[in-house]
Formats: sequence, C-alpha cells, structure tokens
Amino acid sequence: MKFLYQLLEIPIVYRIVSFILGPGGAYLRGKINRKVFNPPFRKALDVGCGPLPTTPEPLELLVGLDVNEDYIKQYTGGYIDTDPSLVLNPPAARRRLGYLASATQMPFADGAFDEVRSTSFFHHMSDGESEKTLKEMFRCIHSGGRLILFDAVKPKRAWTRPVSWFVAKFDRGRYFRTEQELVALFQKALPGDWHWKRYTYTFSGLEFLCLQYVKK
Repeated sequence: MKFLYQLLEIPIVYRIVSFILGPGGAYLRGKINRKVFNPPFRKALDVGCGPLPTTPEPLELLVGLDVNEDYIKQYTGGYIDTDPSLVLNPPAARRRLGYLASATQMPFADGAFDEVRSTSFFHHMSDGESEKTLKEMFRCIHSGGRLILFDAVKPKRAWTRPVSWFVAKFDRGRYFRTEQELVALFQKALPGDWHWKRYTYTFSGLEFLCLQYVKK
C-alpha cells in the first residue's frame, strides 16, 4: 500500500487514478464551481494545490501551495517561487505562482489574499494540523475575504455509495470524517458564521462538503 501511495505522488499517475475513480468529475465540479465562485475574487491562494487547479482562475492571480515539488512545477508551468512578496507585486507575465511550504506555517503576509481555497485536503491532516491550517488560512485573508474549502466526507450509508466508501477506506488521507465531524472541527478552529453544503461531484458517487467563511 505504501508503494501505491508513493506512485500517487507522480502527477500523471494521480491524474489517471482520479479519472478512473471519479468519472464526470470535471463536468460536475464545473457546475458546482460556477455556483460557488460567483462572483470571482481578484487574488486567491490554493492550499494543497496538487498538480493542476480544480477551481476557477481568479481575476488576477492564483497562488498554489503544496509540499510536493513536482506538483508545484506542473501547477505553475515549471516555476517554484521563494519570495512571498511576489504575491503583492507579481510579475506582469505570470498569473500563477507556486510555493513549496507547509499549510500549517505559510510564508505569506497577513491579509495578503482576497480568498483562500482548498480541495480534498483536510482528510490528509489530523485535527490538530487542521486547526493550525485553518487559523493560517484565516490570517492570510483580509477583512471581507473568504474561505472556500471543499473536503471529501464519508458516505451517509456505505451500501448506497460503494465507490465513496472504497475511497474513504483506502485513500492516502487517513482522516476521512463524516459531515458532522468536519463541520464541528472547522467551527472549533474558527468560531463564527460558517455555511456549508454537501455535493456529489462524480458520476461514481463521490461526495464532498463545501464550507464557506467570510472574515469580518
């Protein structure tokens, strides 16, 4: 199993497996994204970005953050950025930046982004790591900025969602949670006015929860 997980760190393998287990994902996610990311913001941080964006480009700048060097290079077209000040004054020729860093200790200035987003990320982290990450995300958005966070959740009834159950059982992420557990974790880390909605995002029945928070 460890060998299989290591294979998934290779971008092309990750994409092939995602396609097999998640048919229709691009189509259904596109419909969801058009609802959720409306209106678009100017500058967004994509935490745990993976090799390619799965959410829409913001109006001006999309910044990826991941711990996998190959993912960052593919995400940006070959770049790994090291200067966090580029977020505030990005090169004119680039609309994407990418940083190799931990989500629990991000290199960016307070309030550097209009929006922080993530997709299928928190089930890879313990409760403690998740709380630290949420607080870092909150720090990185300015007043009026928003968090838009998608994460996979366990099926309500395994027999009605066998592929979803299989993925939750054997996914690299060791912290698959129920909808109630995920909401409670987020509310504990950042008390306030969370909004959430559950979506089916593949024809095979995979589900995630979209949680949103606006910073006052």
